[in-house]
Amino acid sequence: MKLRTNVFATAAMLMLLGAACSSNTNTGGTTSSGGTTSSGGTTSSGGTTSSGGTTSSGGTTSSGGTTSSGGTTSSGGRVGTGGDGTTSGTGGRGRGGATGSGGTGRGGAATGGSTGAGGATGGQATGGSTGAGGSTDVVKSDGCGKEPTAKTGNDQTISVGGSNRTYNLKIPDNYDMNHPYRLIVSYHPLGGTAAQITSGSYYNLLSASAGSTIFVAPQGISNGWSNSGGADVEFSRQLITQLESQLCIDKSRIFCEGFSMGGSMSYAMACAAGDIIRGVAVHSGGTMSGCQKPHDKPVAYFMTHGTKDSVCTYPSFALPPLQDFAKVNGCTAPDPSLSQTAFEALLPEPTSTASACIEFEGCKAGYPTRACLFVGDHTPTPDGANGWVPKESWKFISQF
Repeated sequence: MKLRTNVFATAAMLMLLGAACSSNTNTGGTTSSGGTTSSGGTTSSGGTTSSGGTTSSGGTTSSGGTTSSGGTTSSGGRVGTGGDGTTSGTGGRGRGGATGSGGTGRGGAATGGSTGAGGATGGQATGGSTGAGGSTDVVKSDGCGKEPTAKTGNDQTISVGGSNRTYNLKIPDNYDMNHPYRLIVSYHPLGGTAAQITSGSYYNLLSASAGSTIFVAPQGISNGWSNSGGADVEFSRQLITQLESQLCIDKSRIFCEGFSMGGSMSYAMACAAGDIIRGVAVHSGGTMSGCQKPHDKPVAYFMTHGTKDSVCTYPSFALPPLQDFAKVNGCTAPDPSLSQTAFEALLPEPTSTASACIEFEGCKAGYPTRACLFVGDHTPTPDGANGWVPKESWKFISQF
């Protein structure tokens, strides 16, 4: 069935969703938010303009190669940002730049390649097919260079902990076994299904991805993500590992996205699997699937939430996960260490269903944190399936 943009079609559904979001725990209980997911979507512009490069200790040249229009040259090697010299490049897709020499794009461009060497590859960063910026830090999975052993299809099965779990998979039509693809794990909301995610074009990102991305939609137990005992995190980990062996995946570009309890599951993955997850897009979520604490691995974090949400209410459900990863990601403004009330006062105040967004400042290189608010209830698409949410989501994900 097609996903609807209005998740409040009946009073019965409202009662279910309200009960689901009323329990906000870190243990991954059975309650969650409901709703249906979105459909449609268009391509985005692919990232924000870089704010300049950061210096690195590596490299052998000071000039960093050919300068890209999006940034300044770094002292240890290549120019900070990606792009083709005419578009707003956002840099490479590194994992935070521990050894890289590139610069950071505002909003989360990565900080360079895996060697820290400057000159030859940095500055020109020719950019990818989706406008996400260039990179030399691709981490190829074991499935690269091999004939694929997975196919596009629904209701595929994997055994996890003695139980069979299912998922839907979408591989690009012109799949190239030598090309490392981005992977997006798309979680359905409470009461939803993997089939709804598939029919809804994976939160409207399928067309925007233009063949650059592999999508997988796991199916939750009892159509939810209670994550009891971390079972759903383990399912997700094993599913990702299996796909990495079957297909050519860039292990440095694995993302999670979801609405309502699917958003909560995405947050749970950021908490528990920061070693493999590059970033998450959380739509009207919370902490219903739990959060493994303490956790200290930065994960690029994007959030959308309605200020009139009557199910996963704002700000009580929306802000704790946002403040959590703003802290882990080292952001300084707005200050995530403030009380929730003081923190909320520093966020933009929307006046309609249009987005009111804020890009956090001072975050660790390559780990942007961004929030977009709107006036509206519990929905992943406040202005329609082809509205701003999928555009903002793709812009955030495709910068890596």
